[in-house]
Amino acid sequence: MSGAGAEEALRRSEHRYHNLFQAMAASFWELDFFPVGDMLRALRKQGVADYAGYFAQNPGFVREMMRATRVVDVNDQTVSLFGRGEKAELLGSVEPFWPEASSPVYAAAVIHAVTGKPNYATETRLRTIDGHEFDALFTACFPPETMNKGTLLIGVIDISARKQAEAMLAKVQAEFAHAARVSMLGELTASIAHEVNQPLAAIATNAAAGLRWLSREEPELDEARALLGRIKADAARAAQVIDRVRSMAGGRTPQQAPVQLNEVLEEALVFLRHEIEAHAVRLSLALDPAAPVVMGDRTQLQQVAVNLIVNAVQAMEQADPVARELTIRTRPTDAGVQVQVQDAGRGLADPARVFDSFFTTKTSGMGMGLTICRSILAAHGGTIGAANGPAGGAVFTFEVPSASPSGEPTHTKV
Repeated sequence: MSGAGAEEALRRSEHRYHNLFQAMAASFWELDFFPVGDMLRALRKQGVADYAGYFAQNPGFVREMMRATRVVDVNDQTVSLFGRGEKAELLGSVEPFWPEASSPVYAAAVIHAVTGKPNYATETRLRTIDGHEFDALFTACFPPETMNKGTLLIGVIDISARKQAEAMLAKVQAEFAHAARVSMLGELTASIAHEVNQPLAAIATNAAAGLRWLSREEPELDEARALLGRIKADAARAAQVIDRVRSMAGGRTPQQAPVQLNEVLEEALVFLRHEIEAHAVRLSLALDPAAPVVMGDRTQLQQVAVNLIVNAVQAMEQADPVARELTIRTRPTDAGVQVQVQDAGRGLADPARVFDSFFTTKTSGMGMGLTICRSILAAHGGTIGAANGPAGGAVFTFEVPSASPSGEPTHTKV
């Protein structure tokens, strides 16, 4: 090809690139990254080998890299999303478009760029020229032919509407879960009354006995002290039951915190002890002490446990009393903690449908309990399944990811 032909081919290629750059519905930026390369080479000469660690300890340096990164060109969608109608006001440093809280994302993109990764993508917060922050999907590409020239191409998609929809969905799911908890508490009124009445009756009995010991000609102070200790313990027990009911009935926003699933199950069983005894069900517990901590909302996870246990107890109403056994197991897995709730009832006619909305085998059931359980576990990054046991009865198995040492779930939420 002649020199003129090569020049024309290059001109046409650049023309196609420019047209594609402008026609994209996403926001695209062409950046001059070369000065940042000089900064990183200077760090290397100073003996810095761990860029990630250095960036974490020196956030000011990350902001300096942003100020050194210059905008070469942007497409019309970028002007519409970030600017006020003028491209020129965007052609400067990228630093104004990055909130302080999003600096780690920029740092991660730099690390991907200099370690030979082909691209980097994540969700973050970005800022318009007017200072408005929004949720964005940020992508950066590092093809060798442009990296050698110090040029980067990044793309940005506004995902604010999606985030708002996700927040609304989470709110609706939390409200459904709250309604289900309130409904379940209504079903367990007898159990709640029994659990509260027991310590109250013990308080009355011990108080009467204490008065008798104190009314003697020579008051038995040691006996009275012992009875006062029992009264204190029974009052605390009654308060715990009431706190548990209040927590279950509350409509607060779900909160993530470290949780021991074994403790959640034990609390649920205390709450349901009267229900289990009233149905003449034997309880078999195999809670593995090695089960790791998970990250989640304690009340919602307790709701899952209570729902599955109540379902298992009710499933054995028609079974021979001798055969009524409820088995609850926990065990650690590679991902987190697995919980199994197994009954000795008739089993499931259609295990694949039990989590469908409004599907129920109970004459007075709404068919939402298991659906809500699945939603709660999905929000925790977990799973739930149902099957018939090899010896009969139903087995519900759910798993929740363990928390990392930093306190965050080990899964990535989508």
